[in-house]
Amino acid sequence: MRFNAIALAPPHTRMPLLLLAALAIGCGTVRHPALENARDLYQKARQDPVVVRHAATALDRAGQALEEADRLWAREKDVTEVEHLAYIVAKRVEIARVTAQRRLAADEIRQIRSARP
Repeated sequence: MRFNAIALAPPHTRMPLLLLAALAIGCGTVRHPALENARDLYQKARQDPVVVRHAATALDRAGQALEEADRLWAREKDVTEVEHLAYIVAKRVEIARVTAQRRLAADEIRQIRSARP
């Protein structure tokens, strides 16, 4: 159904048509909960300036694993392998966060030591 048809429909039928269109769009793709969780974890880490600055390489590795999981899910819908890759993404994000915290603490220690007379 085209948008023009919905816009030209009588007011009392627009809402059901819009709901039906939204439902049809939503049912078009099957989401995997573990993959969605991994994607959320990765996106939150990408928004953390400390992680981006101090652990970019580790975060990139998480992103590569996420891309692989996305490709695999799109091609094969292999639940077991996608769950495994989602787990790897979550662990790599965790590694990136810990690495960033460790490097930030090391930078702070160096600054304190250099400030001493």
